[in-house]
Amino acid sequence: MKNRLTILLNYFTVNRLTYILLFFITLILIESRQTKITNFNCEICADKAGYYMFLPAVFHMGFEAENYTENFQVERGNGFILDKKKNKIITKFTYGLSLLLSPFYALGALIAYFFSINEHPYSNYYLFFINIGAAFYITLGLFYLNKFFKFYFSKSVSFLTVMIVFFGTNLYYYSIDETLMSHLYSFSLFSILLYGIKTFYETKQTKHFLLFAIPFALAVLIRPTNILFGVFVLFLDVDNMSSLKSNLKMVLQRKNIAIGLGIYLIILIPQMLYWNFAYGQFLPYTYGEEGFTNWYKPRLINNWFSPHSGFFTYTPIALLSIYFSIVMIFRKQKNAVLVLAVFLISSYMCASWHLVNFGGCNFGKRPMVEYLPLIMFPIGYLLSTFKNYRFWVKLLIILLIITFVSYNLILFRRFDTCFFGDTWEWSKFWLLVKEAYMFK
Repeated sequence: MKNRLTILLNYFTVNRLTYILLFFITLILIESRQTKITNFNCEICADKAGYYMFLPAVFHMGFEAENYTENFQVERGNGFILDKKKNKIITKFTYGLSLLLSPFYALGALIAYFFSINEHPYSNYYLFFINIGAAFYITLGLFYLNKFFKFYFSKSVSFLTVMIVFFGTNLYYYSIDETLMSHLYSFSLFSILLYGIKTFYETKQTKHFLLFAIPFALAVLIRPTNILFGVFVLFLDVDNMSSLKSNLKMVLQRKNIAIGLGIYLIILIPQMLYWNFAYGQFLPYTYGEEGFTNWYKPRLINNWFSPHSGFFTYTPIALLSIYFSIVMIFRKQKNAVLVLAVFLISSYMCASWHLVNFGGCNFGKRPMVEYLPLIMFPIGYLLSTFKNYRFWVKLLIILLIITFVSYNLILFRRFDTCFFGDTWEWSKFWLLVKEAYMFK
């Protein structure tokens, strides 16, 4: 009995207890925020309804359009289409996010069944269980990001870097306000797979390859463009052709390819069946005329600095990280080039999308959220070398970090779903910032 108690106490270390506490704090923040802020007049609307619709369809309402009221599509911000002629509910999004959240939705359905709770599948009751899932996944992602950073930095530096990533970037907004958007889940999966692939490179064990392959397959299912991250991790710790060949040799073994393809096929089959039902094809392009139509004229300046969802405008601490990625390159540190490449390539993709502001209602550049585990890596390097700087440089760094994190949290408090200004309408943005700092 004493040995079991010792094992239990060893498991629940201070570190793990911190993340358990973070889970509950995040859940409380989500619930308090979402009672005050309404997105498109509801929390399950527009894109969020498109991601979510698989859960009510599977558990309660079915995939036939006749099961839904006449104006249901409009009430949900047109996040999906009710095709009355073909009697189908159609969404351009995949079921990946719903798959991750299905245990939490199922728990809500089970409790409702046993206690005779009669709540609509799109009600606040089920949203509460979805929010439990969101708090779980962001906490899990931060936990594994911490484990990944500890390969490179001390425990204290790793933990502090993770907290800066969460509270100092637009990840915070998409974790608290937008729990049915895909970005926090992609971030979490990327953090897990980074730890998995790093551990696999170190140990060459299949169980660690699975910790890479499973979250990678899920991430690609959620957003097909996430396949790019699988290419990025092949360059992890690469500083010459020999190390690149070593990574490729380990990952691309026949056994690993078979395992990876098998996992992805298992995950993809239900999606293909739905696509065939909804679109009449097993592999359709569901986004219609939407796409990367600006490959030859990417609007990078808009992407980075516009008051209308510019990445640095809403997440200025990323500027500090990118600066130190360049410092790392000059100092010939591992992963420095990788970080800069991830930032530039992901920026180029965002700037090439047909809508550079991604629809207008964004807290910064939302597709960049999932790449933060690597983009913010230099912050860990900065903190680990902090003691080497002169006093005035240390003071400047501390002031910058405090200022940027505070800016993110204060602006978040005032921001209400959309920035209602033009691409370069700074007057409206500065008014928003002013009101945020005056706590209006």
